[in-house]
Amino acid sequence: MNMPNVLIESIKKGGLFMRALYLLICTMFCINAMAQQANFEALNSSEKEKHLISLSNDIIKLLGPGYYREVTPTITEEKFESSDKRSEISRNIGRTYYEVTYGYDNSKESLDFPFSAKVSIWKDTGEPFEVIFGNGYGRNFFFITYDEVLKRKVIMEPVPYQQIKSQKTKIINETPIK
Repeated sequence: MNMPNVLIESIKKGGLFMRALYLLICTMFCINAMAQQANFEALNSSEKEKHLISLSNDIIKLLGPGYYREVTPTITEEKFESSDKRSEISRNIGRTYYEVTYGYDNSKESLDFPFSAKVSIWKDTGEPFEVIFGNGYGRNFFFITYDEVLKRKVIMEPVPYQQIKSQKTKIINETPIK
């Protein structure tokens, strides 16, 4: 029997004390989540911007360090849209989020997208839900939150840095063939 099943069985058998303890623990988790949300919403715009940039920097350095750039990112506000039917994703449709976008010098490198990295962070909670890198690869946090990734020390392979290959075509003979 694994640990969660043992806990559930002991709650069922343990009577009132175990049920009260379980309820207390659940309540603490809920209060903590609400406090984090309230803390983020209470920040003024300058503090929010600093938080968004700091969090985005950390995510990029962890999951795609080759795409991190020492530039001032642009921050925009968007509404989440998706055709994905999975509940973890579809329940967020219409939710507002910040998009923190990092540019790059396209005279020095060539990526598939006009950004080196883009991090999406929920406006109401300040929690990240997605990062996309300039090669089109990325990670999302719909099924395991970024905080859980850090707490559990989940191994997520960093996205390798890749530029697009130059597609220069060399013209050998311009004379039409007869």
